[in-house]
Amino acid sequence: MDAGAARRARVERAIAAGARIADPRDPLGEEARRRLPLTSGLSPEGVALALGRHLEVAPTRGELDALVASSGRARRCHVVLAANVCTAPLRAVAVATATAPEVLVRPSRRDPVVAELLVRALQADEAFARARGAIALVADLDLGGAAARAPGDAGDGALGDAERAEVLAELHIYGTDQTVAALRAQAGPGVIVRGHGAGLGIAVVGPGAMLAEAARDIAGDVVPFDQRGCLSPRFVLVEGPAERAEALARALHEALGEAGARIPRGPLDGATRAEIAMYRATLEAVGSLLEGDGHAVGLDPAPRSLLLPPAARVVHVAATSAEAAPSLLAPLGGAITAIGAGGGGRLAAAASAMAPRARVSALGAMQRPPLDGPVDLRTR
Repeated sequence: MDAGAARRARVERAIAAGARIADPRDPLGEEARRRLPLTSGLSPEGVALALGRHLEVAPTRGELDALVASSGRARRCHVVLAANVCTAPLRAVAVATATAPEVLVRPSRRDPVVAELLVRALQADEAFARARGAIALVADLDLGGAAARAPGDAGDGALGDAERAEVLAELHIYGTDQTVAALRAQAGPGVIVRGHGAGLGIAVVGPGAMLAEAARDIAGDVVPFDQRGCLSPRFVLVEGPAERAEALARALHEALGEAGARIPRGPLDGATRAEIAMYRATLEAVGSLLEGDGHAVGLDPAPRSLLLPPAARVVHVAATSAEAAPSLLAPLGGAITAIGAGGGGRLAAAASAMAPRARVSALGAMQRPPLDGPVDLRTR
């Protein structure tokens, strides 16, 4: 098996392992559904939604081509995972297996479930081994040791002569900006670092959108993972007058209430409750807040700036225009990783210009991006 075929085969076996986790009848899927409500912060219904709809287990041929083509080439790949999105390990492991035959995964200490299940499945997968794949969980990183090994040491035999290169290892970090910076500083010569730090999504409602439909679509993007992922919309920018933003806020409040009845929000810890209380108090000075059982929608009819809501199914709605959007979005810097847009107009283009590397999708499709590489395109 040549190097390119081996890379693709390893990715396909990682996806096959993910499909077992997505299947509630498979022992891995049953175990995931039993354990994740205890570690992920999601309700059992939220876990079922995440595994049944948001594990990327049916990529197209074109998506796999793009994933393999965009991945690096190294002898081994270290992966550091975060706990925000319980399904994220599948995409991270798929990218890592395209990058290198040897993959070492440091799971989130708070939520290691999916990472553990994937590694277990791949370690027992003969087809993965035939594609020169080797994978293991690690508690700590040894970047110095990984970079210092010379050609001919353990693991080097998995590569043919055409694959041996100066890049000995890649380090893929998923986490906070502080985590990325700290681990980047530890990486020595021969280690390429690809850091994916904090990010968030925004939704844009243009003048041609039907507000009730847009609200349902936005709710469908907010509910998965209880809004904690970098694809989750935290802000909704409504193009037009304040009255239109208010109508959207009310429709979104209703849509989130209906969605929450089917898929309840997970339990909140004390810190998140305090963030919601602070958001509520701050918003009272500039707008209004619609609260339901398991969600909240804030409205700022005349924003001078954007107030970041907590990631707990709390959405901040603001009326704005294409001309005003740049000043509103500028403080977010490079944090915007996803834009959902509907209804045409000029505001979506203005938002995209402020975040040129964000993934852009239709409203309602923000949480189902193609499996063409990391979700976060800012470092591609």
